[in-house]
Amino acid sequence: MVLESHLEGFAEEERGMGTIVPATQEVWWQGALFRIKGRTAETAGAIGLAEANFWAGMGPPLHTHHREDEAFYILEGKIRFRRGEEEFTAGAGEFVFGPREIPHSFKVLEDGTRALVLLTPGGMEQMFIEGGVPVRDAANPPPREYDVDHVLALAKKYGWEVVGPPLS
Repeated sequence: MVLESHLEGFAEEERGMGTIVPATQEVWWQGALFRIKGRTAETAGAIGLAEANFWAGMGPPLHTHHREDEAFYILEGKIRFRRGEEEFTAGAGEFVFGPREIPHSFKVLEDGTRALVLLTPGGMEQMFIEGGVPVRDAANPPPREYDVDHVLALAKKYGWEVVGPPLS
């Protein structure tokens, strides 16, 4: 099994076996509510997992991850994606995989979208925590804007780079 071979050599406690992950950490990332569900610290570096409540129109610039693959499982709503030269829309119940070194971007459609964001190996979920704002009142979001300068300041540290504009 792939997971077993990846975790070979880790003691049972390092594999997260029998470990309950600490309470979800909530942050506002670029005006969107992110609930960090799984961290690299609890998965022996294997994954990072966030539940994201994206606002309509939200989308990062075209970018490339150098360290991790990124995947989205859409729970509600729709997102238009660009992966390499391909553009497509995914909706509730669909899974989108973005391999590292392939430029990608997305734009949230309609009334916003709720999705699980999976990063493997883990680590980049810490960027959302470090660059986000702790949630004090989930009913009172900060301004809904994508601050590219703020994100660029974190990009090098977390192993990715902007390679083009956001989707229009």
